[in-house]
Amino acid sequence: MGVVSIVGKIVLVVVNILILLLSLALLVCGVIVVAGKDIYNSLLDKLEDELQASLTSAGVTVDTSNLSFSDFMLPLAYAIIALGVLMGALSLLGCIGGCYTIKIVLVVYAIVTLALFLVQLVIVILIYADKSAFDSTVKSAIKDTLKDFKGIEGTDATSLAWNALMNYEECCGVDSYTDFTGLSDWPPATINGNPVNLQTPVMCCKTKSTDYSCAETGTATTANNWLDTGCYDKLFDLIVENAFVITAIAVMLALQFILIFFTIWILCTMDNKIDII
Repeated sequence: MGVVSIVGKIVLVVVNILILLLSLALLVCGVIVVAGKDIYNSLLDKLEDELQASLTSAGVTVDTSNLSFSDFMLPLAYAIIALGVLMGALSLLGCIGGCYTIKIVLVVYAIVTLALFLVQLVIVILIYADKSAFDSTVKSAIKDTLKDFKGIEGTDATSLAWNALMNYEECCGVDSYTDFTGLSDWPPATINGNPVNLQTPVMCCKTKSTDYSCAETGTATTANNWLDTGCYDKLFDLIVENAFVITAIAVMLALQFILIFFTIWILCTMDNKIDII
């Protein structure tokens, strides 16, 4: 076995150990979110403070202690756990194949890693070229969380989360204010005991005050309301265009390419006598 193959074995083992540690971290994060623990306390506190300030400006007193993004985070948490398990199993396979130079293990590892690499590459290209392929599925899941929305005076986790999100991101609904049409608990007939005829949630208003005309039918416009600005596109762009996310994706794809390259190199240069388990 040549120098390149020896270096390849070292790289294969070291990188897979790093990936194994990363997979364990992903599992821990996923389990924490599923268990209801907040690993994003600083962000949650900031959102709660800004929501409380906007509620006060709107003349509404609401207990915001139930603010939580668990309903939104659970699908992501399960995806993180699944990814952690898959990465952990694959990295163990790579470590075993690299340490003991077991050909059949390396073949399986190369095939699975190459398949995952190609799938991820296609997904990344689709996301950055045309995200519409994911819109219907993702948007449908997010819109399902709106069914329990009760408006500005809601104290349940769903209402508080949506109010905080719309207030912080300056948006309205998933696609627009029309996402709130036909909900069982919205619009409310009154706010603070005063009758209202809302077209959009109050948190969609650009300026929060005790004058709710910015959210009422006939007076809500794009000048005083974010009614046509969906939260989905803003959050999608915020995540996808984040420098850290772009760097992480590039590094992960590069590492996988290196692993595939060295695995194939080792397979092509290894002694056939080791072709046993």
